[in-house]
Amino acid sequence: MLLARENGFCFGVKKAVELTEAAAETGRSVHNLGQVVHNPTISRRLAERGVKVIRSPADASDGIVVIRAHGVPPAVRAEIEQRGLECIDATCSLVLRAQRFTKQLADEGYRVVILGTPDHPEVVGLKGYAGNDFVIVESEEEWERLPRMKKTGVVSQSTQPPWAFTALVAHVATIAQEMKVFNTVCPVTVKRQHAASELAEQVDTILVVGGKNSANTRELVNLARMQGRHAYHIESADEVLPEWIAGQDTVGLIGGCSTPMETLLQVKARAEALATAEGREARAAAPA
Repeated sequence: MLLARENGFCFGVKKAVELTEAAAETGRSVHNLGQVVHNPTISRRLAERGVKVIRSPADASDGIVVIRAHGVPPAVRAEIEQRGLECIDATCSLVLRAQRFTKQLADEGYRVVILGTPDHPEVVGLKGYAGNDFVIVESEEEWERLPRMKKTGVVSQSTQPPWAFTALVAHVATIAQEMKVFNTVCPVTVKRQHAASELAEQVDTILVVGGKNSANTRELVNLARMQGRHAYHIESADEVLPEWIAGQDTVGLIGGCSTPMETLLQVKARAEALATAEGREARAAAPA
């Protein structure tokens, strides 16, 4: 089993989880405004500590509301305060940076073009800073349909692949009279993607561990498959199937930015156990 050079929590996820756990230790009611991070293991761990996931501030009658790593629109934060709830902001510092740049573009009169998935919580938050003139694009087909624009500003959901952001900026440069660009792609996510590509150069099969609703984890799967590798997106060790390991000299392993090392090590142990069992069966079946 070959582990990628980049694994474990990114600093934004680590901060969000630690802040939520610290709030739970106060003994007060603690609410996460949506999953604090997109990882089922972490969600279960926090639930065991009494942390409840809510959809809106109205669902919390008292206690503490933790804003998750993805951030929220300014109106949501204002509602938390209006309801007299204590607010702990666990928004990733890089997402806060993207929010500031998005607001700056809107304040300066630029039409904001956001690269991202429309219903992703980070993008929902960015929309709240983009004023009344913005557009969200996720694919080349969508940005090819953009009209000519006078003043355009470009930002990105932090987990978008850097090549997509580069391609979008190149296209907008051909249709905008004036353009301002803030590269808000997360450098930690980029490092993880590079690690996935490096891993794909060394193995034929890769296990990618992370929440099924984790954008950065799904991108790791896409990168491996784009390089012609077998990539399996799983959330836990129980999902590893023997046929994925059979006949493989080495299998690669990488986790998304919100996947704890303990989960990766559990997957590693199961994959290695399956490989060992296969080896024993092969030896037993071999002629004397």
